[in-house]
Amino acid sequence: MEDKHVCIPDFNMLFNLEDQEEQAYFAVFDGHGGVDAAIYASIHLHVNLVRQEVFPHDPAEALCRAFRVTDERFVQKAARESLRCGTTGVVTFIRGNMLHVAWVGDSQVMLVRKGQAVELMKPHKPDREDEKQRIEALGGCVVWFGAWRVNGSLSVSRAIGDAEHKPYICGDADSASTVLDGTEDYLILACDGFYDTVNPDEAVKVVSDHLKENNGDSSMVAHKLVASARDAGSSDNITVIVVFLRDMNKNNEELNWEPSLKILGTKKDPPNLFFFFFGQVKG
Repeated sequence: MEDKHVCIPDFNMLFNLEDQEEQAYFAVFDGHGGVDAAIYASIHLHVNLVRQEVFPHDPAEALCRAFRVTDERFVQKAARESLRCGTTGVVTFIRGNMLHVAWVGDSQVMLVRKGQAVELMKPHKPDREDEKQRIEALGGCVVWFGAWRVNGSLSVSRAIGDAEHKPYICGDADSASTVLDGTEDYLILACDGFYDTVNPDEAVKVVSDHLKENNGDSSMVAHKLVASARDAGSSDNITVIVVFLRDMNKNNEELNWEPSLKILGTKKDPPNLFFFFFGQVKG
């Protein structure tokens, strides 16, 4: 199993950060060619994030810099230890009422708001026109060999590691930021083993049906999503994290949400009430 995941619902407690808005970090890393890159990223990327000088005032830029540092240092480690592997990665970082996303490769996160899927990002795939142009400008090529591949090899165009494929496979992350207004339901972070077979609308239906069938009990919802991808024909490793941003048994009016003060909750509820569930199966 080359996938790794990280769930840090109380980022401030982990790093002993005081006088900060509530912060949380969730990530999925999908390794290839071995598990070392995914393990390294899962251990180091959030540490590199908090160490960035811009972290206090620009978390989106700090995420991108953290990806770059993590990539550079893993490439150095790989050279010392003769490792030939890499990993895609998607990270969500929540600070107060802001959701920040950064990613390399084709692991993805989607947001569901009022029961509707909201696109947050576009995965890095070799056949994406801007990625294809970047690779070709460097002297590389994108060819079809069962899937669109960089120089006939990897089917992702950005990753941490993969030193032998650089600069074509680069470790530069893209980022996006979204204001949370309290109408958000949940996030789904997953690797390509999920998103290649289950589209966003199908994922929303799986979650909705599961909650209805189980009287609002969400504890097995990530496992249900994993099973849906397997049933749809996925033979890859599948990792899914579902992060609920509100209690789905309450409607938005009942929450009386104050996004400037809480990530999730009401005036009476304690802060940082994330409900997150994880499911995984080996391909």
